Amino acid sequence: MKVQDIFTRGTVHIPQDRNLQEAAQQMHQQHVGALIVTDGSASNRLLGIVTDRDMVLKAVAMGASPRDTLVAQVMSTGVASVCESDEVVDAMQTMFSHGVRRLAVTDAADAVIGVVSLDDVIESLVRDWVLLASVVRSGQQRERSGSVQSPLHP
Repeated sequence: MKVQDIFTRGTVHIPQDRNLQEAAQQMHQQHVGALIVTDGSASNRLLGIVTDRDMVLKAVAMGASPRDTLVAQVMSTGVASVCESDEVVDAMQTMFSHGVRRLAVTDAADAVIGVVSLDDVIESLVRDWVLLASVVRSGQQRERSGSVQSPLHP
């Protein structure tokens, strides 16, 4: 399975000069746990990523005010990424080797086009396992009933 089959298209991004309260509001409105951080220019150059966990551990837990702390102060730079044409197993390996739960997804031109999360991977695997379980269950029911599948004809 390819990353392009499971990732969330479109990036939810925020300029680095916004505060954490604005970031949290955007996460809430967009139902996401991470934002791509950009330089705020017209080109929206990728600078990093900020997660809800970054905001809590690097700011709130340390007593910093969400209104007075900028995204740039808590974001992670050097965003790990995968190409949309990569296999999902490659995305899992990249997550493992970088110790992250989310990856930027790029196209052939290396532009960021979305995010793939560990949740996306798990959801796709669950769908595959449910389908596999249905195939096994169907075969078992046919065996019990004595039903035999008709031969395939070209």
